[in-house]
Amino acid sequence: MSGSIRKNIRFFSAVILVIFVLISFVSSCLIVRLTSAKYQASVASAALDMAELTINADLAKETFSTRAVSDEFLSTQTKLTNYQKRNSSAVKRISLVSFSNTSGGYIYDTGGRSLGDRLDYDDYTSSIKTELINGRNPLEHTVGGITVAYFRPLRTVDDNLCGYIIVELAKPYELAYFPVLVCVLAALFVLSALFIFIFMRALNRRLFTPIKRITDSAVYLSGDDSASVGQDASVFFETTRNDEVGKLSKALQDIFFNMNSRNENLSQALYDANHDGMTGLFNKRCYHSMVEVFKSCECICLIYFDVNNLKLMNDTLGHESGDYVITSAADFIKGIMKPTDYTFRMGGDEFLMVMTQCSYRSINDLIERLEKESPIILSKPTDSIKCALSFGYAYAKGEYDYDKKLAEAEENMYEKKAALKKELQMPDR
Repeated sequence: MSGSIRKNIRFFSAVILVIFVLISFVSSCLIVRLTSAKYQASVASAALDMAELTINADLAKETFSTRAVSDEFLSTQTKLTNYQKRNSSAVKRISLVSFSNTSGGYIYDTGGRSLGDRLDYDDYTSSIKTELINGRNPLEHTVGGITVAYFRPLRTVDDNLCGYIIVELAKPYELAYFPVLVCVLAALFVLSALFIFIFMRALNRRLFTPIKRITDSAVYLSGDDSASVGQDASVFFETTRNDEVGKLSKALQDIFFNMNSRNENLSQALYDANHDGMTGLFNKRCYHSMVEVFKSCECICLIYFDVNNLKLMNDTLGHESGDYVITSAADFIKGIMKPTDYTFRMGGDEFLMVMTQCSYRSINDLIERLEKESPIILSKPTDSIKCALSFGYAYAKGEYDYDKKLAEAEENMYEKKAALKKELQMPDR
């Protein structure tokens, strides 16, 4: 499977993970928010009920007027304080305040204010001053959608307003549990990431890797050298599996073996068509197919070889000895050529070596070697007929006429051949 598909799956998995975690977090926050609102309303209602049942409205009103503190008053203050302390995580303060046109005055307070202490109006209480003075309806102070305080009027037996019981709540319930939510979010993210990691590893082992092997095999079959498998790609097919991957592997394996057999036959046929069967060098047919390439090279060196006395060797000692001479000549030429050179068997005893990546110095070194080893005897020491290798060369760089250079190399070879015959006293055959 290609890397892009794997990356896309990983990307979409990561996106799904993030979306899942965010949705879970937002949903948790909403649930906690709704639960918090109900919980705070319940806590505030309980605190208001407790304060309303504990406080004697008539005694509180009288004490506020006279400032004469009784034991019953102090007992009520203690009860309110103890209740607030027991519920301090939810209830911040419980107060009983009497409001007038100018300000409010504390009667009871668990926040440390004494009887008669002044409570000035703020923005919120100023906006509901009339209601606070009349004292008929319960009120809620909300900031940013969160209720921070509850107001409930407390009236005397004869229905006169004593004041407002005010229950101030601690920080919102959801804020108190926000660290827990963050921890849950982190744990959820880690678990989700771990799940995706395990899922991707399993998917990679069961799907990506087998398909990657199959893909590489298919790429190899197409002749692309970038395939990361060799000619034994068939070993990567998952033919033992009973799922779709196994079926695909089996089908491709059959195609592979059929095509591999055909490719081997075709490759052998192409090799035979372009190579000399005896020497393994390129043949004349291959040479003619490459002439146009040689004509366009920036530099070229042509070395023409010819075997002296081959006809006499064949007529006297037989073609087996002649074949030995031919293969000896081919082996000698193979030993002096570089991987970038081309050598062709042009006829029975003629060879042409074409050097397309050469310099004058490298050619000069090669010719000096050939001259030093001359005469190059190709026949066996025990043979009564001696065969030697003649050569001639031509070099060109830049603009040149290829046919003229080839004729020049051949002419130089014949001159060398004539000189060699005289040197070795060979018959003119």
